Amino acid sequence: MLKKLLLSFTMFLGMLGTAWAQDRVVSGRVTGSDDNSAVPGASVVLKGTTQGTTTDANGGYRLSVSDGATLVFSAVGYAQQELLVGARSTLDVALIQNANQLDEFVVVGYGTQRRTSVTGAITNISARSIQNIPLANLGNTLQGFAPGVQITNQNGRPGAPAFIRIRGVGSINAGSDPLYVVDGVPLNPDAYGAINPNAIESISILKDAASVAIFGSRGSNGVILVTTRRPAPTEGPRVDVNVRYGYSEKTPDNFRMMNVDEKLRYEYALGYANSYVSDYLKTKNISGIAAATEADLQPIWTQLRDQSVDWFDILLRKGKQHTENVSVSGGSEKLSYYFGFQNYGEEGINKGSFYKRQTGTLSLEFRPYSWLKVGQSTNVSFRRESLLRDRNNAQSPFRAVYTYNPYEPERNPDESFNLTHQGFSISEAIENNPETTRTLNGLATTYVEVSPVKNLTLRSNLGVNYIDYARESYIKPGSILDQYVGDPNAKGSKTDNGSGTFNYIWTNTAQYSLNLATVHNLRLLVGSEFTKNSFKSYSLGSKGFPSNLVNTQDNASTPLTATTARSDWSLYSLFSRLNYDYDQKYLLEVSFRRDGSSRFGRNNRYGNFWAVGAGWNLNREAFLENASFINNLKIRAAVGTSGNFNIGNYASLGLYRFGSYGLTSASLPSQLENPDLTWERSLSYNLGTEFTLFNRLRGVVEFYNRDTKDLLLNVPLSNTTGFNSRLENVGSMRNRGVEAELGYDIIKARQARGFNWDFRVNFTFNKNQITDLFNDKDIPNGVTRYVEGQPTEVFFLNRSAGVDPANGDPLYLTAKGEVTNKFSSGDAATLEGKAPDPRYYGSVFNTFSFAGFRLSAQVYYSGGNYILNSMWSTLVSDGSNRASAQAAYALDYWKASGDNTPNPRPTNVIYTTDRFLEKGDFIRLRNVSLGYDLPKSLLGKLRLQEASVYVQGQNLFYYAPNYHGDPEVGFGSGEGGGNATRGGVLSLFSFPTTRTVTVGVNVSF
Repeated sequence: MLKKLLLSFTMFLGMLGTAWAQDRVVSGRVTGSDDNSAVPGASVVLKGTTQGTTTDANGGYRLSVSDGATLVFSAVGYAQQELLVGARSTLDVALIQNANQLDEFVVVGYGTQRRTSVTGAITNISARSIQNIPLANLGNTLQGFAPGVQITNQNGRPGAPAFIRIRGVGSINAGSDPLYVVDGVPLNPDAYGAINPNAIESISILKDAASVAIFGSRGSNGVILVTTRRPAPTEGPRVDVNVRYGYSEKTPDNFRMMNVDEKLRYEYALGYANSYVSDYLKTKNISGIAAATEADLQPIWTQLRDQSVDWFDILLRKGKQHTENVSVSGGSEKLSYYFGFQNYGEEGINKGSFYKRQTGTLSLEFRPYSWLKVGQSTNVSFRRESLLRDRNNAQSPFRAVYTYNPYEPERNPDESFNLTHQGFSISEAIENNPETTRTLNGLATTYVEVSPVKNLTLRSNLGVNYIDYARESYIKPGSILDQYVGDPNAKGSKTDNGSGTFNYIWTNTAQYSLNLATVHNLRLLVGSEFTKNSFKSYSLGSKGFPSNLVNTQDNASTPLTATTARSDWSLYSLFSRLNYDYDQKYLLEVSFRRDGSSRFGRNNRYGNFWAVGAGWNLNREAFLENASFINNLKIRAAVGTSGNFNIGNYASLGLYRFGSYGLTSASLPSQLENPDLTWERSLSYNLGTEFTLFNRLRGVVEFYNRDTKDLLLNVPLSNTTGFNSRLENVGSMRNRGVEAELGYDIIKARQARGFNWDFRVNFTFNKNQITDLFNDKDIPNGVTRYVEGQPTEVFFLNRSAGVDPANGDPLYLTAKGEVTNKFSSGDAATLEGKAPDPRYYGSVFNTFSFAGFRLSAQVYYSGGNYILNSMWSTLVSDGSNRASAQAAYALDYWKASGDNTPNPRPTNVIYTTDRFLEKGDFIRLRNVSLGYDLPKSLLGKLRLQEASVYVQGQNLFYYAPNYHGDPEVGFGSGEGGGNATRGGVLSLFSFPTTRTVTVGVNVSF
């Protein structure tokens, strides 16, 4: 296979010698006529064809043309203009505002398309709109910008990625993450988060069959295309400098913890004596807490009040954040360049937490002839991060902040660390049990593009992604944790583990455009693609270190473990796409892809994926020519298939493991072969409309349906086979919904720097349902289940029936729905319709500008989901956690006959029921920004092109009337396993969400 690919590439390069050129290259700058400012993203198209380009951030463009060519210039909000090139090599144009026709180019799979000819559901997000958002991970910055795209922070860890779901949850076992493609190279979400937002040129989110089918076996969960900054010819070098500084803090809780007095009296009422009280009673010869009166306890209570602390102040802090960006771009007609560097640093709000990232981007493009273009783009990032123990036990600082009592000091009188009632000190652990990671991520693409004949473009693109990951976890000798889990004869232990991932993708395409009789426009794309991924990992462990400062493995006295592993997968694809339009009124798009994957069984290794899309631009019809208020009106529809191949690399093979039999080595079967294993397949269709009216009102409304079948699930097997289960293609699910986006220019200025008020809102409603499972059997999954007819991971819990006012007993419902005070796990039931994924979500945007000032605000909302609030269960606990800090809400418990209280009589046990299953509905003030752009008159005097200052707030406020805590829940716990690592199922004391305030300056010269 590799030989064939190399031969193809050699033949491709050989075509360069027979290529002939168009006459010349024309370049120039597109500006607005009102203030002469650059118009980035404007389309420049060769009239009568679909060949064109878009302007860069400076309004610059460059395009190969023939004699007698006419260029068509257009941009959103501006009137279209046509200019004859003639003998000119430089052609500048000033566009007039208030366009009656919207026309721009958007990035699609393996190319670009004119917006008016797109038949698929694609949302574009401008790089400018997210450039100043103070988040390290690009995925988090996109929240709320696109309908149909649900984004949830995994947690508040600095640099943590996000859960991104496009049009619902698409799978049970094979993952629901979209495909991330940066400069033509598919990446995993971690590598995607290493991209510098300031180096991004455009983001396209592909959501429906017409747009994602070209990606075949990886497109069923949607595709996010990121194009990094491309060099463009300019008159001289342009330098952009952006700096940002700020602080972050924990989002406040919407509940209160018990203060010292409340906690001491609560313990007394429940007959519990903490260690301080117990020691005091012994000195007073009082037999126990039950024999003590409040008067007896006042002296020790006073002492505990005097030593009270706030663990939120001890373990949390105001995090610091800084970002420095610099970029240089420029070039000539033959060679252009872009270089960018970002330094990002963040101190997390938890002491000991930090995240540092340096990212460099270099792009070059060489155009020796009008028919030849060679370019490359390289993005290298280095990240270093401190990891705190995100687990649901005594080692978690996120649990400790809610668990340590307010009368327990951080240190003892001799300045040693206080072990608290848990026998552990988080402060000491942060200092003596460091854990850090280092990640080097390299992404490079190199391309050659030739035009051997008119309207034919051949392109070869080689992309490479390399990730080197290393983690170190050190338990220092003599530390508290070492005393618990270490070897007293070999103190201290260390684990080093890491991995290396190498992925390359080689894509070859040919694109031909044809225009007939000025009204028939045809564009054909064909291509091939080969992807190879190699993964290697290692893990080393040892114990017995001479000191806290010496922690390399070669200095340990006793090695413990040394393991390595490797795996590979590959994918070979052929694809094509045909676009046709008649006079830009009637649109048709057909795409096809055939994939062959090494991951699937030998009988089903190849799969075919297709899509058909159609559109109708009604505003170009003669019967609407007098409807001047209609600027754009399109109806579009699409149907197609896509796949999901996110499973293990060897899931279809019969595997063996090595062990021993008697005194000899032996190989044993460990996995049963499935030669018929294949892709999960999605068939989706959608119907939508786009419109722009009165040059002010614009919107998109869309209905979609996605049916996924052949779900990859583990099917139970008879014990006679020697195996418990096998991965098979069984089951199906459906996502169906409506998404809408509406924008209105409430006030539009008639002159530059006048008053403008822009309003935008988007909304998504999605209904997810499992339509078929193997033998109609439910699949248990901890506190949730997979049930036919129900949403994915519907909750499966015992049901609470409140509190018996006569005796304070907690009441439950039996499986038959009868009330009882006896808890039985056998009474758990499926809670129909109650699942962790939101049913609806969206954003409201308002933007005001006047005299250079800009004020913008984004409100994000989400609802219709349920979260098992295990954190709240721990903080209320019905007395079972009386030794730990508790929420003040726990004080409202049953005390006497006739009491109607939310909490039962305190006992030593609390069960998991739907009592703590809470609605996740919330509204959040996601972003507020106030900025000022210096006027051009002042910029000229300062010899600057652009300059602005701003202050911005992120997550400043949230409202969640039915949930205790912050309801934007991602991970329950990073190391909790099961439901704890599935977004939104339960809350389990993970990194808290933060709110951030930053100030920044952007300067260009």
